[in-house]
Amino acid sequence: MKIGPIAQVTMLSSDIAKSVQLYSQAFGWDKTNYLKVTSAQAQSWGADLHAGAELAIVGGKSGSVRFIECNSYPEQVALKTFGWTALEVCVDDVYGYTDRAIAAGFKMLNEPVKLAGSANPLPLIAAQLAGPNGECIYITQILGDVPNFELPDVSTHSGSIFICVLGASDLAASREVLESKFQLRRASDREVAIKVLNKVYQKPLTDLHHISSLQLNGRNAIEIDQLPTAASARAKLPGYLPPGISIVSVKAEVTSPTIISLPDNALLELID
Repeated sequence: MKIGPIAQVTMLSSDIAKSVQLYSQAFGWDKTNYLKVTSAQAQSWGADLHAGAELAIVGGKSGSVRFIECNSYPEQVALKTFGWTALEVCVDDVYGYTDRAIAAGFKMLNEPVKLAGSANPLPLIAAQLAGPNGECIYITQILGDVPNFELPDVSTHSGSIFICVLGASDLAASREVLESKFQLRRASDREVAIKVLNKVYQKPLTDLHHISSLQLNGRNAIEIDQLPTAASARAKLPGYLPPGISIVSVKAEVTSPTIISLPDNALLELID
């Protein structure tokens, strides 16, 4: 089965009104009315205790974020636990969007810099910021074709979600689950210095990390990062989703929403 593009990213928030406002101001995304999690939704996630919780959705031209109100977890720290760690938004002006995001309330983790490839810098400039729910946001400007990838045209899709990042305790195991279940092309597999990880974990900026990317339909991708051994398992309470980014929903040929459990309590939802 082929999957993609990314339709929605679900994350828990102790203040969904604040989260909606933050993303709306940073990316110019549209708000929706506040809704409630249905019992059927909660059961499909294996998280019955979310039934009846407030939820809100905000999104741009492609992809959205669904916030679910939840106060059951302590504050999360971006990139420090295994699971879905980040969503990546493509933009036509990385410096302007980064300034807007900081003004809205995101916290800078790493300023806009060219991303490193296996030999030469890639035609990508990206900043990484921390959101209020334990999530990391990549704000990325695509300057040209990236070898072996199919990525959006930022002139028409600026402000769209195009990559989600899985921070893995075992990259190979997480990738094997995805590759065995779906028709995904391995777009990259390399060791690279990830400046934001080295900053968060207080490592030398030249330290290398294993990352691998899988191409999705719709010019989107899933990136899997092998997190440092200092990362920890993300807390998960019975009856609740894991905190931070809980679910990544992708388009697929299914008749009803289907949840796939990936390693590290990362949930992948297939939707029509």
